[in-house]
Amino acid sequence: MTAALNTDASASPEFVVFYGVPWETYEGILDALGEYHLRHTYDSGTLEMRGLLGGVTWEDYLKLTDALAEYKLRHTYDRGTLEMMAPRKDHEWVAELLGRMVESMALAIDVPIQSVGSTTLSAARAECGLQPDKSYYVAHEPQVRGKDHYDPAKDPPPDLVIEVDVTSCSVPRLPVFARIGVPEVWRHDGEQMRFYRLGRTGRYKEAQRSLAFAFIASGDITRFLNRRHDETEHSVVRAFVEWATRARETASGPERHERKPPPLSRKRERGGLQP
Repeated sequence: MTAALNTDASASPEFVVFYGVPWETYEGILDALGEYHLRHTYDSGTLEMRGLLGGVTWEDYLKLTDALAEYKLRHTYDRGTLEMMAPRKDHEWVAELLGRMVESMALAIDVPIQSVGSTTLSAARAECGLQPDKSYYVAHEPQVRGKDHYDPAKDPPPDLVIEVDVTSCSVPRLPVFARIGVPEVWRHDGEQMRFYRLGRTGRYKEAQRSLAFAFIASGDITRFLNRRHDETEHSVVRAFVEWATRARETASGPERHERKPPPLSRKRERGGLQP
């Protein structure tokens, strides 16, 4: 199970602070990023360092992900630029609640999923990578069933990624998800949920309904999430699952049935990812 690095979102926007960093992990971070004028302080497990670095090679980015393989670190890497972030409580609350809603619903309606959380997703051809807030295999669940490790050279990306963006990022994340080939992103900005589907052009377009769960509209998620300020999480999740069960039962047409994985592109069949 991936452990979370305790972070401090109250630090200067230029820096991120991590707590409980073992000495061996600190050495791994220095080995990966030490050449990039990494202004930092490490003392008794607390690491403060610059959150935005430029000119980071793909090889050094892979070293960093290896050093942090057992930890959850929200980050974005895009062709040399690396941004590391310290999420706030409002970010984590919405992300965790959304995860509970999706996972409880999938169990109730008996749709097989594989929950891969904040697994680092990457594409070597595009030299990009990041950790999403939540991610799930739905249509491609049979292809990854039972697999413990994610191999970006062989495995499809998750069918659904959930992103909570309550603060501005220096490195845009949607284009990175697009180059990795994630079919669908749910993005919550702290107030409203929006669904995005990956189009044939390799860019996301906003959609009213989910690709993975066609009976759900973005407004449905917003409506239930807004209840979190007045109700317990249990109450919100329970109400959402009851509603989703009824919505799926009353859905008409082919969308009602479980989605089948789309055919792999020729580039994917050759083991590559379209940048």
